[in-house]
Amino acid sequence: MKLLAIDSSGNQTSIALIYEDEILSCLKTHARMERPNWNILLEAVGINSHIKISDINIFAFGRGPGSYTGIRSLASFMKGLSWTQTKPLIGVSNLHSIAYQALAHVNENSATKINVAIKSDLDEVYFCSYSNDSELEPQEEERVITYEELENSSLLNNVNEIYAGNGWDDSRVKLKSSKTFFNICSEAKSIAELAKIKFNASDTFLPEDANPVYLKDTNYKKIAND
Repeated sequence: MKLLAIDSSGNQTSIALIYEDEILSCLKTHARMERPNWNILLEAVGINSHIKISDINIFAFGRGPGSYTGIRSLASFMKGLSWTQTKPLIGVSNLHSIAYQALAHVNENSATKINVAIKSDLDEVYFCSYSNDSELEPQEEERVITYEELENSSLLNNVNEIYAGNGWDDSRVKLKSSKTFFNICSEAKSIAELAKIKFNASDTFLPEDANPVYLKDTNYKKIAND
């Protein structure tokens, strides 16, 4: 299997290539409104120098939630690649990506659930909770929660649950659990690994079905200046 994944949901962009049993990855940080040159990113994992883009079997990307500008431009780029190469395209949740990474840091049986929160451009977070087993099934629909709602939420009182993502890193959030991973961000490596799992479960992933997920009306970007 040769699987190429890119994530560009915030102030960093990463790329990962699964090549048979190996995985290569590269990450670049940047201003939120800027994006690295796609060709430079591809070259960072050997595309066009050692591997042809036509050799890739599967494409994947972080489909959100996150930066509207970053997700929109990435989705357009990845759809173009998959369409021209006539290959599957898999969109993977950025919240799922963080949950996947958090699970690797703890004993699988040491918590009942993984709660993931990513800061949005406004005073709120993108949220979803996941089971702590190897399947990492979402326990609910992804949604937006204001910090005011979080302050009064029972979500913060679970001492045995995992909390991952920068959305929890706020003075108003008083967590009872010690299992916190605020510094975990979505990245292409975990996007690639999750896409591989998805592909092995079902091989039908059409480019037209791999769409960005914003979780709210995209008109908000005019207020947030994203």
